Amino acid sequence: MTRVLSLWTVLFFLGAGMLLTAVGSVNCEAGQPAKVEILFMNHGPMHPTIRNLKALLQRYPGKVQAGWFDFDQQSGKSFMSHKGITGHIPLLIFVNGSHTFDMGGRKVTFMGFPSGAGPYQYQGKWSLQDLEGVIQSLTR
Repeated sequence: MTRVLSLWTVLFFLGAGMLLTAVGSVNCEAGQPAKVEILFMNHGPMHPTIRNLKALLQRYPGKVQAGWFDFDQQSGKSFMSHKGITGHIPLLIFVNGSHTFDMGGRKVTFMGFPSGAGPYQYQGKWSLQDLEGVIQSLTR
């Protein structure tokens, strides 16, 4: 019995540790909304993803401060210059200044279309659930 309890205790702490590392090195001060900055190409194939992102962010009123930067507009060009972005990127999402996170030992970069959305060659290896996990960890 002691051995089983020890195993469950170890599994609990491993799971808790993975959850704590899910936010990477991103900090969010108490009471401050998470800052989500989205650089996007306002082209037809991206529209369903944009709608899904807006729906996701609307579930966190007052907890998320979203900034939208259209790749083809001056605001997008200024944002890219400020962040040092020079490539042709359909979608890039920063959460509190970072776009890459450790999600339980899996490195997730919020770049390109989410997996399964948009043209295959532009799909990233992330999901809306990954993004929501980061947001949830910052807005509790």
